[in-house]
Amino acid sequence: MMFKKNSRFLIVEDSSVVREIIRQALEQMDYKPADEAENGKLGWEKILLSVEENKPYDLVFSDINMPEIDGLKLLEMVRGNPSTSQMPIVVVTTESEKQIVLKAVMSGVSGYMVKPFGVENVKTKMQEVYARLNSSDTTG
Repeated sequence: MMFKKNSRFLIVEDSSVVREIIRQALEQMDYKPADEAENGKLGWEKILLSVEENKPYDLVFSDINMPEIDGLKLLEMVRGNPSTSQMPIVVVTTESEKQIVLKAVMSGVSGYMVKPFGVENVKTKMQEVYARLNSSDTTG
């Protein structure tokens, strides 16, 4: 099982290379193009807009280390807002940021990927997150 074909994705990442890898993975899985934001501030605006339009993102990929608002702060903002608190977020990090990953896990991140990674890693992570979301869904 996997995210539905009409799922909406957001990539919040200041590196165009990393955005491209995630974009390719989504394309190979026949998803429509993801929305993109180059920093956490723009990402937060897009997240809020998606909720206002009643089309919340099904999954957000967010870098940790970004200008404006970093990934941890973005995660806290999403988790702290009742209208976005359930939105799945996968953080993108580097090997040297182990402490940050722990903070992200404690802040309720849905998963994380360590750079460098490729298209297959993105696909695998999406399957893991989807499985976890649907195993913990007690609402029916």
